[in-house]
Amino acid sequence: MSTPTLIGLAAFRGRYTARLIQFGEGPEVLVPLLRRIWTDTFGRDTNAMAAALLARNWWSLAINPKARRWDRQPPVPGLGYPVVTEDDTIRRGSLREHLDGFVEWLYLLHLDQRRLVVYEATVHGRWLRHSAHHLDPVEDLFVTTPALDGGPEMTVCTVCGAVDEIDHVEVPSMAGYGYDTATSCTRCGSSVATDPMFGDHVVRKPWPPQQPATGDATGSAR
Repeated sequence: MSTPTLIGLAAFRGRYTARLIQFGEGPEVLVPLLRRIWTDTFGRDTNAMAAALLARNWWSLAINPKARRWDRQPPVPGLGYPVVTEDDTIRRGSLREHLDGFVEWLYLLHLDQRRLVVYEATVHGRWLRHSAHHLDPVEDLFVTTPALDGGPEMTVCTVCGAVDEIDHVEVPSMAGYGYDTATSCTRCGSSVATDPMFGDHVVRKPWPPQQPATGDATGSAR
């Protein structure tokens, strides 16, 4: 089943430029694929990957696309299957726009942060921030992993390893669009705050906690 998806670049004050992926995927599939394309195809060059993605519209993305007899254009190695459309202009939009119900997902690259922010289309025809991911997963503060017993997915702090010990607050942003969020680990205190204008601010606390130095009566450390 087709999952129309947009992928592109974030711009100032909630603006964006994007291309269509006719057969897109949800973030559980597309985020790992984009990370692999970023690493294997573009050698972690975010600007080069963004330029290639915005050069055309796509049927689908793939790390190793094979030629198919029904394709009107050959596949782009390491990237995917381009699509020929009557209107090949790049899409320019806003996170505050009203959606027509055609697209389901929006993936926006933040070049300076090597970060990918995912938005989903709501039933009310608006973009709602779904999740944010660093292209290098080592930089993610919180990760989601399957539960060992087959239960619901777990949120894990990559600093101290705490599982589902997370506080999350989300409020309408003072920027006038989107939301400001704050997510923190209740065990180690590491946190990530986001806003639609300036992106993420990550604080990684030392772990294990550093013990205060002991001193004598004069205040000198022993």
